[in-house]
Amino acid sequence: MIDLTPTVGRNLALLRKHRGLTQGQLAERFAYSDKAISKWERGEALPDLNTLFELADFYGVTLDFLTHPQSEATLREIGRNDPRKVMSNRIIITLLAMLTIWTFATILFVSDLIMKTAWSGWMAFVWAVPASFLLLLPFNHIWGKKEWLFPLATTFIWTLLIAVYVEMGLDIADNAGWELGYVLILGLPITAIGFLVHRYRMQKKRSQEEGE
Repeated sequence: MIDLTPTVGRNLALLRKHRGLTQGQLAERFAYSDKAISKWERGEALPDLNTLFELADFYGVTLDFLTHPQSEATLREIGRNDPRKVMSNRIIITLLAMLTIWTFATILFVSDLIMKTAWSGWMAFVWAVPASFLLLLPFNHIWGKKEWLFPLATTFIWTLLIAVYVEMGLDIADNAGWELGYVLILGLPITAIGFLVHRYRMQKKRSQEEGE
């Protein structure tokens, strides 16, 4: 069986150096210690598969690229890609996607003003808030940091519950909807469960890192 560890380690080390990053900076980006980064680059250990995919995406290469010997010239050329430009492009793509949500909400609001519907048009902007955070979840999974998942998911849940509560308050007759504030209590157990899952994953990751 071919040992890929030295090849992956060399590729990762040269890509990082040509990108102009220290082991500490890369460790901070991927929520690992510089000790773990050092072990990977010395060929003493391999990152887990998810982290390897994230590293490949960060450097703009494929997993196949990382696991095969590459010339230093190739690694130098790829490593020189400016991560700030990559990040800038990702931010622009994310903002454009969010702009689509808010544009749609504006269309609904204006339509309500023109057509005088029974629905409160400004609620479109209320619903646009949880929709925006829902959109950020997959973008964060692909491009962001794992530490952001819990606060993003929690904010989505709470803004969604608030939107539901306001919608009920406006739509249910005789103001009965405003008496259903206990709906917001659902956010407490959901937040608690999310926090415990998030903490478990972080501890598991830390244990794996220490065991390397």
